[in-house]
Amino acid sequence: MCPLSSINRYSHLRCCLMFFILITANYIAYGQSKYGLVISNSAHLSGAIIRNTNSHKLSISNSNGEFSLTVSKGDTILTSYMGFKTDTMVFNNQNSLLITLNQSHNLLNEVVIRDNPINPLKKFRRNQEEYKQIYRIGDNKNIVSVFGGAGFGGVGISIDKLYSALSREGKNARRLQRALVTDYKADIVDARFTKSLVTKITGYTGERLDIFMIDNRPTYEFVKNAPDYDLIKYIRQKLNNNAVLKDTTLAPDSKQDLRIK
Repeated sequence: MCPLSSINRYSHLRCCLMFFILITANYIAYGQSKYGLVISNSAHLSGAIIRNTNSHKLSISNSNGEFSLTVSKGDTILTSYMGFKTDTMVFNNQNSLLITLNQSHNLLNEVVIRDNPINPLKKFRRNQEEYKQIYRIGDNKNIVSVFGGAGFGGVGISIDKLYSALSREGKNARRLQRALVTDYKADIVDARFTKSLVTKITGYTGERLDIFMIDNRPTYEFVKNAPDYDLIKYIRQKLNNNAVLKDTTLAPDSKQDLRIK
């Protein structure tokens, strides 16, 4: 056997081994994708938000309550859904993630009115379908892949995905993906912090209502986890704060002038 040929063969094996170690380390560091299901009383919940608090990865259950999420052992998974208690789960290498949510009973007697005609999740899915090209262009995952068979193996690099990771087109596509997620979060807030609800609690209408809603708009992080009780409490608190602020900034003479008028 030619010594040079032997050296090349072992050099090739060494390179393959290094790639295998790197890929294994990446798998351990970034976790594994797990299938999951969100239910309540045997009903599948669509639009539940599932979040890995360790990696900050986010997933949304589909119309069948199904989702997939990248997790590693020991990660904490929070699941929130409008009108239900937030569920906390620690991943311990389960084969799948079965999440059962319980309805929140800490609601006020008042009826919470929702007047957003478009379901945020349906709108998000529709946008994903309309802009599906950006998910192909913006995909920079799994650039390096391993392939093999009996007696041989190798490492492949996806030229398309490498281009996506480095090109301006790929960066713009990922920016648009983030914009779609931002719009979805805004729609979630709009679906719960509605004019009907705020008017019912504050009595405000017209321009006064618009100003109140702009100045006191809650964050997505608050809305996605808050039960209806907390949302109503939040609006009342902001109403009281505005009343106190208005009272303290109004001079005594101004108060008298207003009463005379």
